[in-house]
Amino acid sequence: MVKTALAPALRRSRVAWRTTRVAATLRAVRARLADWAEQDAARLGLWSPAALGAGAAVYLQLDREPPPFLPIVLALALLAISVALGRGRAVWLAAAFFLLGFAAADIRASIVDAPILQKRLDFVEVEGRIRTIDEGPRQRRIVLDVRRIDRVKPVDLPARVRITWRGDEFNARPGDLVSLRASLSPPPRPAAPGGFDFARQLYFLRIGGVGFAVAPPRVLPEARKPFDAGLAARLETVRVNLSRRILAEAESDGGAIVAAVVTGKRGAISEESEAAFRDSGLAHLLSISGLHMGLATGLIFFGFRAFLAAFESLALTQPIKKWAAAAALISGGLYLAISGGAWPAQRAFIMTSIFFVAIIFDRRALSLRNVSIAAFIIILLTPEAVLHPGFQMSFAAVTALIAVYEWASKRAEPSRSFSLFARLRRYFTGIAITDTVAAGATAPFSLFHFNRTANFGLPANIISIPLMGFWVMPAAIIAMMLAPLNLDGGAWRLAASGVDVMLAMGRWTRELPGAVTVFPQWPPAALGVLSVGGLWLCLMSAFWRYFGMLSIPLAACLIAAHSQPVLFISEDADNVGYVRHAEGGKPQMAVLDRRKSRFDVDVWMEQAGIDSEKTQPLKIADLESCDAIGCVIHSGEVIIAIASRQEALDDDCARADLVIALYFASVESRRACAAQIVDRSALLRDGAHAVYLSRGDIRISTVAELRGRRPWSHYDR
Repeated sequence: MVKTALAPALRRSRVAWRTTRVAATLRAVRARLADWAEQDAARLGLWSPAALGAGAAVYLQLDREPPPFLPIVLALALLAISVALGRGRAVWLAAAFFLLGFAAADIRASIVDAPILQKRLDFVEVEGRIRTIDEGPRQRRIVLDVRRIDRVKPVDLPARVRITWRGDEFNARPGDLVSLRASLSPPPRPAAPGGFDFARQLYFLRIGGVGFAVAPPRVLPEARKPFDAGLAARLETVRVNLSRRILAEAESDGGAIVAAVVTGKRGAISEESEAAFRDSGLAHLLSISGLHMGLATGLIFFGFRAFLAAFESLALTQPIKKWAAAAALISGGLYLAISGGAWPAQRAFIMTSIFFVAIIFDRRALSLRNVSIAAFIIILLTPEAVLHPGFQMSFAAVTALIAVYEWASKRAEPSRSFSLFARLRRYFTGIAITDTVAAGATAPFSLFHFNRTANFGLPANIISIPLMGFWVMPAAIIAMMLAPLNLDGGAWRLAASGVDVMLAMGRWTRELPGAVTVFPQWPPAALGVLSVGGLWLCLMSAFWRYFGMLSIPLAACLIAAHSQPVLFISEDADNVGYVRHAEGGKPQMAVLDRRKSRFDVDVWMEQAGIDSEKTQPLKIADLESCDAIGCVIHSGEVIIAIASRQEALDDDCARADLVIALYFASVESRRACAAQIVDRSALLRDGAHAVYLSRGDIRISTVAELRGRRPWSHYDR
């Protein structure tokens, strides 16, 4: 009886104890989170460019235009609320910066908006002023500010067109008013749904048409060039002439890379050299970024300071360190202008400028704050940068590197040795750590955008980075100083010979077994999760920063759950790509015709996780049943018919689940077909198609569906 009576009381006491224990645990967790939040309160400002960039990215990926002025009004309202309210200010500010980024992208799109060609124009006369020239071994790519195009009304004229000329005859210069005969097309749509949108990139450059010239440009006489065109032309002329000078003095692949590193003009780099740098983890050396800007300005800073220190009266009485910082700042600005001002170069210049300005005003430059300021300025002025792989990889690498060295500097031994051997050991250890951290930070972006990443970049970088720092860049700086005296030829050849050594290292690394990993197309959500997790890991300093590593398994789940297409169809109905999995799950690509749509096929193979440079596509006819007018593919329980002529349509509709008609099917035929049908009219209207199969269900994705009705999606305007 007593035992029975005590049982409920004992249960109640156990429940109460557990409740108390849970409550105590929750209080402890809240207290710990509050401590971590207080510890990182001063670092919340570092997140402002992330919120700004997120807003810009959301705008750029919408499928419809938002209401005008609404985002900026909401952003201003939220800023006012954040100022008025003390509690929750960080949340309100984050929302305000998000809307500010959204509004900045909207405004930028309105500013650069210009007509886009709506159809192909063959052999028309184009008149315009040369804006830029990018020269390669077999072609020149010219951007023209358009004044007139035959058969195009003035109101429909694109602001600019990009034209390729493959002939030898070429006498025009930047700033010249020229006329040439060319065939023009609208900017190309992605080769597959979810692929890189070149048309969007060209839209923000105000390029509304691309094509090729069938005759060299003829320079038109004019009384006087506009003042603004003259300034831009002089700078572009300097870049073109300098690139030609380097290529004339150093004719090897190394010379082409030196020209790219100095002037930003990469047209002369061979595909083989670019592939060697990319697949060996040296691609960052081709992009003018922090390494090049830091070396260029650092060498000027230390060299000029050492020169001034040789004069005792100056060294003892004048602020020669500040003078050297000013000289480095000027040299960085000149380098930015000569290099063309790409986004990685802008980021590097802003960061180095903050560093040298801090020296001039006796202030300490905070590195992560420099990154934040640089990102904020670039996103605010050119919000389209947030979707560009160059911008993403540049900021990912520098943010991760600074975060790691900030963490390591707090744990450095104060009594460490400064002997020559110890310094060399720390230098090469630093290169190894730098390469490992940068490779890890940029790998998700490389896999997302290019479906490949280099695995053995460490040995190549341990050799190549010192070569760039102690051989190539010093020789290039000396050459620039000697150029006005026409004594620069030997220095350019010296710089190119250093690059040739790097190229040899890159080619060797690229040929190693397993040097490159290829991966199927990721869902954008996976990259977003990894980006947020990586930022949390880098920008926070309390223990909860390690929560950012949880993004890795979450992204892995998103990638694993993402279905891959089994069929790709080109926009012009010239080719079809079929992805099948061989034994062991390795994907294989088979196409209707290996001679057609080669660029499209390369993109399809990349999205399927197949190395297009080392693997040739198979022929569908070798794997499936094909005849003179088409093929039939059996993929699990689904039958897909591919037909090039109308005669087989009735048969295909009767036995197949999906019909790919590479011709114009009539409305009546499409309505009568029992199967799903994709014909040439749908391809021309909606762009390339991708077909997904899941448990017998067929889902079709199109380029037009993913792009929506945006200013750069000219087919739907």
